[in-house]
Amino acid sequence: MNKCPLLVSLLVCFPLLVLAGGDGSDGHSHGEETTPLTVINPNTPQRQLDGSVFLPKTSQRFIQVRTQPAKLETLPRSLILNGQVVAGMDASSKVQALQAGRLDIANGSLPAIGDKVEKGQVLATLTLAKDAQEGTNQAAEAADLQEQLKLAELEQQRLQGLGDLIPRRDVDTAAATVRSLQARLAVFRKGAKGVTETVRSPISGIVTASYAANGQAVQAGDLLLDIIDPSKLQVEAVTYDAALPANIAAANVTIGKQTLALRYQGNSQQLRQQALPLRFSVEGEALTQLAAGSPVQVTVQTRETLQGVAVPAEALARNPSNQTVVWVKTAPEQYAPRVVQYQPLDGERVMITAGLPDGERVVVQATNLINQIR
Repeated sequence: MNKCPLLVSLLVCFPLLVLAGGDGSDGHSHGEETTPLTVINPNTPQRQLDGSVFLPKTSQRFIQVRTQPAKLETLPRSLILNGQVVAGMDASSKVQALQAGRLDIANGSLPAIGDKVEKGQVLATLTLAKDAQEGTNQAAEAADLQEQLKLAELEQQRLQGLGDLIPRRDVDTAAATVRSLQARLAVFRKGAKGVTETVRSPISGIVTASYAANGQAVQAGDLLLDIIDPSKLQVEAVTYDAALPANIAAANVTIGKQTLALRYQGNSQQLRQQALPLRFSVEGEALTQLAAGSPVQVTVQTRETLQGVAVPAEALARNPSNQTVVWVKTAPEQYAPRVVQYQPLDGERVMITAGLPDGERVVVQATNLINQIR
């Protein structure tokens, strides 16, 4: 029986790992040992012995690998500062009760968290409080004024009846006395019914907290609402370099996947926990993602420059030794890691300052997927 077809089938189904040299256990000496050769499956991504990665074209298209040539440029030196989103001086307001009383809220309830309010909008009315003794005193004074008004009206009628027998000045004085007593009596009657005060929104913005309910008794100074105008939020960062404020050329902050340009406003002349506070305003309209109190990282570009290669931040990865690397394309289906040094550049890019030669094609998309191939 011919055994050649069976042998050919075994060779096709089970690729051989060819070893040069050995340990002599087979009874034959092969001389000096050499490195084993690995049979590569041309359809499978895999890590090579030298640390590079074999990545077939089909796999490259599947994970959407993108590269760009490394170009050495003169770029600004940048640094990252810790900061947080804060409300500007005219961007926040606290609505408070100016006097003690009972709260009567328009439409039955104060605006809830997230509701928009406009400047001057009526939020509630406040019926001012008074004690029993005060009410009794007001009633007694009102009765006294009522009697004085009756006497003044009689005197005015008497003088008017005398005609030209008395000076006109006396008639006018009597009339003025009547009007004065009428006005005072009207004020006392209004106070007896309960004086009200209108509570209005001092700014336009979004309600961030609500503290009162309809019919609630409040004291002078009690907080009713917190309002913030999101279009006027600012960013405050801190630095330990006293010379930095004079060296700021530009700044930005990244919120989620969007980068906001910042405009440097100034710095405090007083240290806060040994750090110098810097204030930035947001260029254009603030995004809804901004929330007062949120921690952020501010990228500040200085007027100093360095030589480096600008790449997206997602081009960076970590090797097993925890070194920062980028991946470069060395052949159509071959990628190799390069250990690099970098500095921040802006909210989306970094500057490679060492380890990446000019002209190499660096991976700028799918870096982490290539880095995970074993």
